[in-house]
Amino acid sequence: MRCVDGATDVKFTTEKRSLSVGEELLCTAKGNPIPDITLGSADVAKETRSGEGWRSLVVQSDWVGRTLTVECIATNNVDGQEFSRSNSITFNVTGEPFAPAVYLDWFLPLGICFQD
Repeated sequence: MRCVDGATDVKFTTEKRSLSVGEELLCTAKGNPIPDITLGSADVAKETRSGEGWRSLVVQSDWVGRTLTVECIATNNVDGQEFSRSNSITFNVTGEPFAPAVYLDWFLPLGICFQD
């Protein structure tokens, strides 16, 4: 038995309406086979990163002060029939740089020894 289904559950991982420079906007989708995802916007030219069932873009500094709409389109092909679903998000871009949490424990030595 082979289980297939068209592209579904297209969503962004944030519902924030204000994003900062450096913040990543991630879109995911489900389906079998795994859908191809496109992030589209008439507002910006952008570089994206992607993997199986996801695609993302990083908020750029030249977008500061703008209100942007990005559409996520998930497409797959099941037995010769193309399925496509989409979702969009509109957000403002702020100039404050995004500061991801940084954990440095593995950089810190447990002890320092000096030879006399």
